[in-house]
Amino acid sequence: MELDFMTKLNQRINSLSLYAHSSIGLLDVGESLSIMAMPGGSEVEYMDGMRDKDYQVQINAKSKNQMNCLNALTIIYQALENLADLPSGNGSYEFNRISTPSLPSLVAQDEQGFYVYALSISAKITIYKGVA
Repeated sequence: MELDFMTKLNQRINSLSLYAHSSIGLLDVGESLSIMAMPGGSEVEYMDGMRDKDYQVQINAKSKNQMNCLNALTIIYQALENLADLPSGNGSYEFNRISTPSLPSLVAQDEQGFYVYALSISAKITIYKGVA
């Protein structure tokens, strides 16, 4: 069984009706949002095979209008910080909480005039035994 946490998180972000559709992975060439798993985050494995994981995720926003990026990431920040549950679709994990250790920040402006902003979050989930 595969962990469906990123899929469920991306679906939640897309339910917020933001300026662009979010995808998992890299940003698209134009106006876009994306989420990516980042390295790091502690993990505790128990004797029964279950794991408590601090899942590190970066949420990226790209637009020629900086306010699109800032507003979208602020909406995401507020929605996720107050999220009570994000259930798995296949029973691969149990959601505990999401914390947002930093505010959205400017990463770059490219040659085409697009601004790229990022927001880092940490999700605490329990991954069930046998989940890859």
